[in-house]
Amino acid sequence: MLTPYKINCLLFAYLRKSSRIFFVSNYLLNILVKHATKSCTNTLCAIAQKMKIPKDNLTPKQQRNTYLKIFSLVIIICAFLFYKNSINENREELLSNNTEYTFCRIVGSSSYKTLQNHLEYSVSGKKYETRPLSSRIFNIGEFYEIKYSKSNPEISEVDYTKPIIFDKNEFDSIEAIIIKVYESERLSVLSYKYEYGTEEYEREIILEKIGKLKKENQITILVNKNNPKISYLEGQFNAE
Repeated sequence: MLTPYKINCLLFAYLRKSSRIFFVSNYLLNILVKHATKSCTNTLCAIAQKMKIPKDNLTPKQQRNTYLKIFSLVIIICAFLFYKNSINENREELLSNNTEYTFCRIVGSSSYKTLQNHLEYSVSGKKYETRPLSSRIFNIGEFYEIKYSKSNPEISEVDYTKPIIFDKNEFDSIEAIIIKVYESERLSVLSYKYEYGTEEYEREIILEKIGKLKKENQITILVNKNNPKISYLEGQFNAE
């Protein structure tokens, strides 16, 4: 039988599986625990003290109050998921019609909880910044193609398969060795190593398709003279 305690445990176990939902819901639940003890170090602690749920040992009145609080939590989570889904649908619609392309520059990155590259781009003289989730962290100073909505330029989507080089004279053409290839329906990643100067480097880049590239193949790459950590497969870049 599902008791309030078991429902509560199952609910919070689900929330912890999805860190983004968990932390947002945790923040929203401050509304429910304004009068909780000040000794709590986080919202969930306060909820636990407020609800005081012993293991399957509640009176009928305590069960009713507990069910109401769990129901309130479920409503908040559902509202958040509905809002998030609406934003995603609106974003997809804006990026499927009336769009334009420009270049963005990587100005920073973050690897706390999720991987994010911090991007800057300009539209009609106005600067925008976005921090989309990414499968890889790239180097500050790299440029990539980015698509944005003409009706709302804040809505954008970067394409890491299309790096941009403005001055090819800033790069040297050298040989590299493929150390790993990965390809799925959504992502194709090429990993290779190379020597430049007295240092050895490893680099991962995202491609549209791996094609015939295989591990231990020799390839030609372009290496940035000022920052050898930045390199691309020759012919991959867009010269502007």
